[in-house]
Amino acid sequence: MRFVPIITAVLLSGSMSGQQTVWGEEFENGCVQGCYASAFVGPNGGWTVTNTGTNGACANRWFISCAENGGVVGSCGVGCGNNETLHVGNDIACVSPNGCFFCPTGDCGAAYDASCPPALCSFCCSCNSAQTDQRAESPVINLTGITGMTLTFKYMEGGQGASDNATLWYYNGAVWAQIADMPKTVVCAGQGTWTAYSIAMPVSADNNPNVRIGFRWINNNDGSGADPSIAVDDVQITIPFSPPGTGLIVNELSNGPTGAQEYIELIVVGPPCTNVDIRNIKVDDNNGTIYNGFGTTLTGSGVALGHLRFANIAQWSAVPTGSIILLYNNTDLNPLLPPNDVNDSAPMDFRYIVPVNNAVMQGCNSSPNPASFSGYFTCAWVAGNWNYISLRNEGDAAQTRDAQGRYFHGISYGTNGQSMNNGGLDNLRISAMDHTGRVIYFNSGNYRVAANFTSALVAGNETPGAPNNAANLAFINTFACPLPIELFSFTAASMEDRVRVEWSTASETNNAVFVVERAADAQHFETVGTVPGGGNSLILRNYIFDDPRPINGVSYYRLRQIDTDGSGTVSNVVAVDRGREEPISAWLADDLLHIRGAEAGARYAVYDALGRRLFSGSVTADPHIADAPGIQPGTWLLVVVEAEGRVDRSRVLAR
Repeated sequence: MRFVPIITAVLLSGSMSGQQTVWGEEFENGCVQGCYASAFVGPNGGWTVTNTGTNGACANRWFISCAENGGVVGSCGVGCGNNETLHVGNDIACVSPNGCFFCPTGDCGAAYDASCPPALCSFCCSCNSAQTDQRAESPVINLTGITGMTLTFKYMEGGQGASDNATLWYYNGAVWAQIADMPKTVVCAGQGTWTAYSIAMPVSADNNPNVRIGFRWINNNDGSGADPSIAVDDVQITIPFSPPGTGLIVNELSNGPTGAQEYIELIVVGPPCTNVDIRNIKVDDNNGTIYNGFGTTLTGSGVALGHLRFANIAQWSAVPTGSIILLYNNTDLNPLLPPNDVNDSAPMDFRYIVPVNNAVMQGCNSSPNPASFSGYFTCAWVAGNWNYISLRNEGDAAQTRDAQGRYFHGISYGTNGQSMNNGGLDNLRISAMDHTGRVIYFNSGNYRVAANFTSALVAGNETPGAPNNAANLAFINTFACPLPIELFSFTAASMEDRVRVEWSTASETNNAVFVVERAADAQHFETVGTVPGGGNSLILRNYIFDDPRPINGVSYYRLRQIDTDGSGTVSNVVAVDRGREEPISAWLADDLLHIRGAEAGARYAVYDALGRRLFSGSVTADPHIADAPGIQPGTWLLVVVEAEGRVDRSRVLAR
């Protein structure tokens, strides 16, 4: 069981469904012009081109280059913009009939030579035949264990009826067959228009390890026809997919107040009062356009090379739902970062504060690769590095994926002009703004609904390692156990010859005993006493334990609660300082903070009930007085750290 504050909230679990990409091709090879498709080898393997009929002396050729640049659906064809496509153009190794007039270099994008009428041959560039019948074929696609697939891609097509025409083909491991004759696309300012196409894969593709797809182009050499020829991009095979209700959601995403003071905060979600295995779960920024990415292109959409994952270690094998995990850039520290706590031990409060270069995280420095592919391929894991997920201010994303690279949750920001789509599989583009100096945070409700997130300036809105607001705290607590122990309060105070530990419970069920534990370093605890539990109780019960042999200096106390069945949990940790004659005291009045009993040079910070740091500073004298404007009446937490490392936590009452 777990100690939780007394709170009532309703959990609105996230639910969605969409198409999960299981195979994709983006044709990224860095080629500007003139690269034959038959020479292309992508992350899935090499493409081939097969003669499927008669081809003339200077037939059209399949190319992969950005001479025809990939674009978003509905956009007009343009020249090279660093988004390569598969397309048909003039050959570069021969003189085509009309090539010297409109494309003497060959490969001018999706523009083809329809040939020269025989009677006019002497007036053309050559009398070579441009008759073409060729099919560009994918590498083998292993679909073992996969059923109910859909093939999607973007394309543009011109030509002339069925005589100059592109068709879609499928290989079942034994024979090729045509499965579609795509319609011609709309002409746009003399160019083609990028158009979405989708078709169900044949049933024979189910569980088939030897599938291939192909695009066939024919040109009958009659001298008539209109550009474009055919261009294809972003080919995907997808299946219906609903992410499970167990995983990591993005709770907060900050670009930081300046520089790269960035962080991503996650929440472990799942059935209340359960543990989740997050080993090998991936964390990434935008990963491009396919594989359920957040961009409309691969390049120019904030894709950082590589990604992170949670290391395959015991501490990540059973993380309680509702836990907060903060991942941050250790090379440019956000000023609001709390102290590191990579294994939730100082204190044990279900909050993990992790610099990404810590050994509990790992990095992949090869995929996704903004120069060639969006997918998650076999990696040689190295130390974590924020550069693998660094955030572009103009437009980017933060997302989580399971160990196999399948999407679970993510949010994004940025404009269409910055190559950002509507927000991936969940349509979670939270903001269409540049996010320099901004933060996105989740409030409550369904985490797959964009309206439940807020984009704001960082000032006063960053809460790294803590709930974002009261609504977010209520959401987090819906994942906590319906526990038999509701801990109302827990304190420890230094007295003349002992430390007094006091606690109260609001209710108890099958509670056998409390074990009081103490440590000198907040990590290595030992038992100092036991107190019988209340068994079953629905009333407020108060407990006292006196430690007769306390530690000089700073010490730490916690409660371990044991059920009648032997199971149990531990509370948060409280600190006691017996190294001074006069304890530190503090109060707020007239917008001034007064601190008495702290030595000069000590550092201090004031936190609200949600754990957010309101302001901080250094003690200059005893007593110390500092400005504290805007503090509302209530109770706040003061933490003082002195030069010797002593830590004092005091409650401050503002009137």
